[in-house]
Amino acid sequence: MDYDQSTQHIFAQVFEFAQEGICITNAQGDIIYVNPAFTKTTGFTLEESLGKNPRILKSGRHSYGFYTQMWKDLTKKGQWQGEIWNKRKNGEIYPEWLNIHAVRDEKAVLTHYVSIFRDMTDEMLILKEVQLAGQIQKNILRSDFSDEHLKMRSIYLPYHHLSGDYYDYRWDEKNRILKGFLFDVMGHGVAAALQVTALRVLFRQVVGRKIPLAEKVEWVNHEAKSILPEDSFAAAIFFDIDIGQGKFSYVMAGINHLLYYSSERGQPGIRVLSQPGLFLGISEHAEFEEHECSLKAGDGMILLTDGFYDLVQEKECPLQVMTIESTLHWLDSLSTGNELNDDATALGFICC
Repeated sequence: MDYDQSTQHIFAQVFEFAQEGICITNAQGDIIYVNPAFTKTTGFTLEESLGKNPRILKSGRHSYGFYTQMWKDLTKKGQWQGEIWNKRKNGEIYPEWLNIHAVRDEKAVLTHYVSIFRDMTDEMLILKEVQLAGQIQKNILRSDFSDEHLKMRSIYLPYHHLSGDYYDYRWDEKNRILKGFLFDVMGHGVAAALQVTALRVLFRQVVGRKIPLAEKVEWVNHEAKSILPEDSFAAAIFFDIDIGQGKFSYVMAGINHLLYYSSERGQPGIRVLSQPGLFLGISEHAEFEEHECSLKAGDGMILLTDGFYDLVQEKECPLQVMTIESTLHWLDSLSTGNELNDDATALGFICC
């Protein structure tokens, strides 16, 4: 296809202004063109690059087999892409995402190779920071609770390093009450992680107050309006487990389902308890209701965020024939099977 001079000029401008580095070689691998973005990233000018082989960028980090596979793909598929470490003119080694395409003429004869790449240095630094933040977030989670009359086991699975799920609890040793919450903030990533951290602070401010559980939730909801961004919200369930009185009290605020197991002979298996409850951050003056059920030795419950509860429904898990232990084991197995599409957290409680 022939192009007029005006069209050719436009194509040339595209190469000049492209943010990605571009390198074109002939069929023998000799460089015949590089664009300004190539020079900015590598340090090699067009004049310094002409007639050279792209091996001038070789970092030494990759094995002979790596390059052998690259050329096999280019020969067989006509294209290769992947992460590669290259070296700038000043000797600095850096990561880039590289696409190489083999160009053939109308007779299928190889004429050129076109390489397009982007510097991944900033992306790698950001990813490293996010991974570190995710590890810190995980490290400050409370460890699983264990008492002679109550055991708590947690499953905490961020979808991508940082989680919008979070939980915390406070053990009232004197009155033998475990007071806690489970949060599920809208969205993923850094913003969601910051929001759950702020909500955790609110919980810690109110958990010790001698007011009904529903009023604590209403206070957290009121304060959350200044924390959650506009058009954002958080799902939550707050709970008190009174071991002495054998009572489980809870307030649902967006997390509107929990799994409950009764050891009574006529009610084996797990059933779903559901109650309405407005998300936190929707209405500053929302009211919430407290609910309760009895607990005795052998009873238990599992609190779930949507990442798990949606799968319970989707997979049609036979809860009616399962125990707390077997259900937690099943939930745990989902992480190894790449089943999750969201942050997923579960808190399982068993009365001893």
